[in-house]
Amino acid sequence: MNQMVQAAVIENDACTILRDGLAYDRCQVGVVTDMDGAENLAEFDIQNREQMTKVLRTQVDVVLDGGAAVLNAADPQVAALAPLCDGDVVLYAQDASLPAIVEHRARDQGRAVLVRNSRVVLATGNAEHVLGTLTELTFGRNALVPDTNALLAAIGAAWALDIAPDLIGAGIKTFEPELPSVSTLPT
Repeated sequence: MNQMVQAAVIENDACTILRDGLAYDRCQVGVVTDMDGAENLAEFDIQNREQMTKVLRTQVDVVLDGGAAVLNAADPQVAALAPLCDGDVVLYAQDASLPAIVEHRARDQGRAVLVRNSRVVLATGNAEHVLGTLTELTFGRNALVPDTNALLAAIGAAWALDIAPDLIGAGIKTFEPELPSVSTLPT
């Protein structure tokens, strides 16, 4: 509703989708990272991981024609959502040799974010652009154990928004998460 807002990032887990639905009708980029969590959804008659496709496909279904779904290619059930997207698909994985990645890149100049020789690579068809090393691309210098899958998904989302690779790299290299402020209560 605020006319100054240009972008919003909204995280929806399966429980939120089932309980509240999505907070939007359509989106520019939709990200699906995994199909975990079925064990906590019995109240919605979700009994196993296979049923999660019916829930999480919602995020792919609402991607606009000019948008993109960013999907984890390391999870075959997530990668199988690609044909449901009205827009483009950006796959991501730490293993560049996954069949889903190889097939996607060969078909229609598909885009993928992958790791090769400890470097993050943006690939379109046969063309590749090295974004930087995994050690350079962490979420803040204080990250003890970087979450590589989250990093690849974030890079994929930024790339899906047509942000230039140099800006993506610079943004990640200089990002410092805000630490919660510690307030002291009077004693």
